[in-house]
Amino acid sequence: MRDPQTKRSRGFGFVTYSCVEEVDAAMCASPHKVDGHVVEPKRAVSRENSVKPSAHLTVKKIFVGGIEDAEEYNLRDYFEKYGKIETIEVTEDRQRGKKR
Repeated sequence: MRDPQTKRSRGFGFVTYSCVEEVDAAMCASPHKVDGHVVEPKRAVSRENSVKPSAHLTVKKIFVGGIEDAEEYNLRDYFEKYGKIETIEVTEDRQRGKKR
């Protein structure tokens, strides 16, 4: 996904919490700013489950868009104040070896 103005990669990653209540706390505390950039967290619900109304109530994972060049530790430092984090995944462009 690219920014239409700058043509740079917008960047994204995932934060998985240990329970649903922590996701609720993180989602209620917007706006979020990580490493100087405003990021866009959303509940990470698969496309096939997104049509089920109850799917959003049980998710422990959030999608974080707009992280640009933020490192995993920046995401952890910021989002761990909402609860215990099980995993953080920051996707990389395999060809360039850079964060996506």
